[in-house]
Order: sequence, then C-alpha cells, then structure tokens
Amino acid sequence: MVINRALTKQSEIKAFMTDYEEALSGILLTAQDWDLLYKAHIFLQPFVSATLYAEGDKSSISQSLLLMDALLAHYERNKLYYSQEDHLDPRMVRAIEMGWVVLAKYYNMTEEVPVYTAALLLDPSRRAAYIRKNWPDAWVQPAINAATQLWEENFKVESITDDDLSIPSSIPPPEAPLRTHGIELDLLLKDMEVITADLREDEFKSFIDLPPFRIDCSPLEWWGRAEQKSRYPRLHSMAITILSIPAESSEPERAFSGSRRTCSCDRLSLSCLNIQRIECIGSWIREGHIRLSKLNGMGLPMEDAAEDEDDELQGEILDEIGWI
Repeated sequence: MVINRALTKQSEIKAFMTDYEEALSGILLTAQDWDLLYKAHIFLQPFVSATLYAEGDKSSISQSLLLMDALLAHYERNKLYYSQEDHLDPRMVRAIEMGWVVLAKYYNMTEEVPVYTAALLLDPSRRAAYIRKNWPDAWVQPAINAATQLWEENFKVESITDDDLSIPSSIPPPEAPLRTHGIELDLLLKDMEVITADLREDEFKSFIDLPPFRIDCSPLEWWGRAEQKSRYPRLHSMAITILSIPAESSEPERAFSGSRRTCSCDRLSLSCLNIQRIECIGSWIREGHIRLSKLNGMGLPMEDAAEDEDDELQGEILDEIGWI
C-alpha cells in the first residue's frame, strides 16, 4: 500500500523535502497532511483484511453482503467518531462520505441480483436470522422474497430421483449411545444425521428459518456432503450452483491469463473445448486433486473418445500441461 510505504519512509521523505524545499515549493507535505495519511491508513485496515478474507481458500459468495455490511458499519462508526468535537476532522468526514457513496452504490446493485441474498441465506451459519438482525426491517422481506422467487423459478421444480433420496452407504447406521455425550458432540452428531427429505415441504423456507450454527468448513463444502443432498435434494442443487460462484473476479481473471499463455502463437488451432480441459486439469494438478502418472499417480482423467480425439488430446493437452 502506498500510504503504508510513505509512513514507513516518513523520515526519509521529510529529509528529501527539506533538501529540495525550493524546487518542491507548493507540493510539500505539511504536518496536517501526515496526520491525514496516518488516519487514512488506520481507517483502511479493514478493507485490506476484507480483500484477503474474500481471497482465501474458504471464500464464498455468501461473504459478499456480509463484508459489505461490516464495511458500511465501519464507515458509519468512523464518520460519527470524526464528527465529534474531541476528534473533529472535516477532511476525514468528507473522505468517509465520498467512500460511503461508492460502497453504497455497489451495495444497492446487489438488490438487482438475488443470488447474493440467496447465497447468504444458504449459509448454515447465517440464514434468515442474520438478515433479520443486521438489516433494516424494510429490507428484510423484499430480499427474502427475491431469493424465494429465484428458488421457485429455477430449482423447486427440479425432478428428484431415488438416488437423491438414498442414504449414503458409506455412513454406518447410528448405534444407541452407551452414555450421554457432551453438548458440542451432540450438535456435531445431529448435524451429520441423514434425514430423508419430505417432498411436500418447501425446502428453502424450512432451511432459512432454522437457527444458524457454526460450521468448520466453507458453505460450499458443507452443502457438498452426502447427508445434505439426501435431506435437501432440490435445495442442494441450488446451493451448489450458487455457492460455486467465485467471491471475487480474481479466479476468472487468473483463468483468462492462463488461457492466454496456453494459446501461444504455435497453438492457435486449439479448440475451445480443449482449452477448457487444459485449464481445468491444470487447476486440478496445482491443487493436488490429481497426480500425473509420471509422478507415480493415477494419471489424467480422460473421457471415452474416438481414436482421433485421443490423438488430439495427447498432442495438445498433455504437451501444454508441462508448464504447470
């Protein structure tokens, strides 16, 4: 951060301005300017943390509104602080007001896309309880209605197969407890119970109205468990679809950059399908999900394809995968 660097090198910058005071004339930093930089540096710390939080391995689109809520509260708290007589600073108040307008602009845009609210409601640690507690009353019902409409129009009508309702064979049937468990263990065991869905109930409404609880993973990982698919067969599809959306644009941008390196001048004949395969397999290898056969692994997952398609894959994908 530029401000952080300036504060770190404050003594050197002051010495430079003293040596070249005549040449710099009207662009010298005054004591008031340094004070403003110091206050701005402190004010911007939550923004740095929010950016890193949204880039983490467990980041989720369900965090988007949560982070905006936190930052808006940060704006309001600091505006009140610098408006008080003991800490009055009109420049900070003005800067905070300008920043608040920009953040509020993007916050209001989320109302046009119910996916953000739906992602928040599908987070088992938030649900509707978070919205009712932290949002103005006038916002709550319209937000829930928009997410409900998304559910009803796109996911509630999905057909359900017997496999969606079956209890996973990998989970053994529970045995009668020999003694009383601790409260925390009971909550964990209750969360892991496989309850077959009642197809007559509205899965979305019943889920968001339940009390929230802490989870030890991302919302997407929680919904990826077999017991959630058995209990909420249709809502499971909605959750996986929405929570798979990247929280930031950094991952898609990274994919585009990787694709540009893949499509070198002598590889412009690569088909779109094979570019997708290269980037997907490359991501799997980097994340450690698969291991190449030359490294004593299982090798690349290959679809059943015609012989000429196999040759194309060998000639394009396997060669290009070498840079990963």
